[in-house]
Amino acid sequence: MEGASRHGLATARATLDEATATPLGVVTPVDASRVADDLRAVADLLHREPTVRRALTDPGAPPAVRTELAARLLGRQLDAVSLRIVQTAVSARWSRPVDLQYALLELSVEALLVEAERDRALEEVEDELFRFARILGQNPQLALALTDPAAPASVKNALLARLLSGRAHPVTLRLAQQAAADRIHGDVERRLSDFSRIAAARRGRVVAIVRTAVPLTDEVIARLGVAISRYFGRQIQLQVDLDPDLLGGVVVKVGDEVVDGSVLRRLAAARRALLR
Repeated sequence: MEGASRHGLATARATLDEATATPLGVVTPVDASRVADDLRAVADLLHREPTVRRALTDPGAPPAVRTELAARLLGRQLDAVSLRIVQTAVSARWSRPVDLQYALLELSVEALLVEAERDRALEEVEDELFRFARILGQNPQLALALTDPAAPASVKNALLARLLSGRAHPVTLRLAQQAAADRIHGDVERRLSDFSRIAAARRGRVVAIVRTAVPLTDEVIARLGVAISRYFGRQIQLQVDLDPDLLGGVVVKVGDEVVDGSVLRRLAAARRALLR
């Protein structure tokens, strides 16, 4: 997302965080799971109805007009908290209309992660999402079954329930089902990795995905974490993924930046040099 859209997402996220906070003495907190379902439903609507998406992001219309339109269109279907978050989002400026639906999808993920925070299981969910994404990467038939647009959502949900129920946190299962139902992005493995990074960001950490040809000891992982954090100038959390195809060395990916120190890359560079 570009500058205006990033600001819009941050503003809507602040409304979500404020609404789902549980102050001392509150017996019945906001149903974050309901909020997640509502926000995802609105994102799906914007995906299906481009005219609605354009109307809710029209920079020529005053913010008050856009928020009133959101209330008229969605007020009867949404929880009051969900509507407030959507109205905050549509009152913001967006670099592209499609960024509004992407933002609402991300906020629906964050709403589910609020449930994990309340259960003190955010780190557990983050790790489970990352591990399950890697499992899908190593099992293309399973990934295909979860991505197949012809397969009903009920079939995908049942498959995920068989795989994860009792083995992973309930929020992990919900997020896996949300990734499989994503009509916008489609790639379940990538969405799970994205969700893991969103969870890490909620914990105030930036994630580096480290691919290595051989298993690393805890001591090596700790030293590598210090070195990578120093390189990027901020605290970095490592998620280590074994990839024998690299032959040796490591590949580090933080966001869109990749530091490739693998033997495979060096061999490819040498091959290119020989062919000149």
